[in-house]
Amino acid sequence: MKLLLIHQNFPGQFRQLAPFLHDQGHELVAICSHQRPLPAQFRVFRYKEPSKPQSGLPHPSQLAHEVFQRADRVAKICEQLRQEGWRPDLICAHSGWGETLGIKEVWPLIPQIIWPEMWLKPEHSGWGIDPEKPLPGLDQKLEHVCRNTLTRAALDQASAWIVPTSHQARSFPNEFQGDQMQVIHEGIDTQFASPNDRVSFEVRGIKITRDIPTITFVNRNLERLRGFDIFMRALPAIQRHNNQVRILIVGDNEGGYGAGHPSGRMLKEVMLEELSSELDLERIHFLGRIHHAGLISLLQASWVHVYLSYPFVLGWSLLEAMACGCCIVGSEGMPVAEAIDHGENGLLIPMNDSKALSHEVIKLLDDKITRKKYSKAARQKSLLWDQKITLEKLSTFLASNKI
Repeated sequence: MKLLLIHQNFPGQFRQLAPFLHDQGHELVAICSHQRPLPAQFRVFRYKEPSKPQSGLPHPSQLAHEVFQRADRVAKICEQLRQEGWRPDLICAHSGWGETLGIKEVWPLIPQIIWPEMWLKPEHSGWGIDPEKPLPGLDQKLEHVCRNTLTRAALDQASAWIVPTSHQARSFPNEFQGDQMQVIHEGIDTQFASPNDRVSFEVRGIKITRDIPTITFVNRNLERLRGFDIFMRALPAIQRHNNQVRILIVGDNEGGYGAGHPSGRMLKEVMLEELSSELDLERIHFLGRIHHAGLISLLQASWVHVYLSYPFVLGWSLLEAMACGCCIVGSEGMPVAEAIDHGENGLLIPMNDSKALSHEVIKLLDDKITRKKYSKAARQKSLLWDQKITLEKLSTFLASNKI
């Protein structure tokens, strides 16, 4: 089967699927817009990133400016492939940046399977449910109208769509539910991400083993949507209780999914200033981004892993933490409750309650038996997302939709 894979940040959601399909003998071609090196297993076409829009344009106009440049450039690569005589049996694409919108003009009969992520609602950015954010204003509503219009256009051209969690599937209007909607996660490698009591390595000059009580917090960005400020406010009480505990924090300092701090400053700076007299910074380590193998080792050393989120997409890091046998403390509600069953394979606390978070973490640090119970149960449930299962499901579904 000939497959065209499209993702501006390729491999993105196809990081496991692409090599799996290649190893099965399928012919792959990929399209992306970044210039980072990629394994030379198959052809990758790169298009130029969209130019910046004129300053002062309203946000929907800025989004349209980017979307139609990406659609144009991807369609022209498809036309180049068509003129070469190459035609895919199936197109697989992330639809979030408008890259699929011109493809039907080149290949009107080729089926498209898209990964649309979510049907965005204000609460997915914290509007109206985050006590530090007001009800959504007109600008926020228009932004979501614009993004969902883009999603609708992509769905209208697709044969089927895949989302990784039931929470994300339920966000879509009824008209997009049904047989065309498939809930299939990308999967995680539960052999690589697995418990290792003898883990020992060094990161940024810090010796990592399981001998020292360790709390981990991992997200792409240290932002309020993922509860970074709530986590930080829980640390003084935890450090006072345990003078040996080490805190390892992974993540960049960009605005993230929920936009940055209203002051324009990095949330990390704001929190360190707020808590400056209460924290022992010698035992708090900000690691930025680290390579995947280092992240897995860090999770293997963790005694308690904290994962917080307002309703949004579920990060791979939570599932990998579960696979490594971490004892999880997460936030109530979706998306975390799709993976963590309170009192069975972890604990859930109210999203905005730093006191409840510190209380539960302290209890777990002191209770090895309960940590071991949750660790074993988290590992067991993580196997539901093992890529051996999910990749077979994805491959079977793709084969059933080819031309």
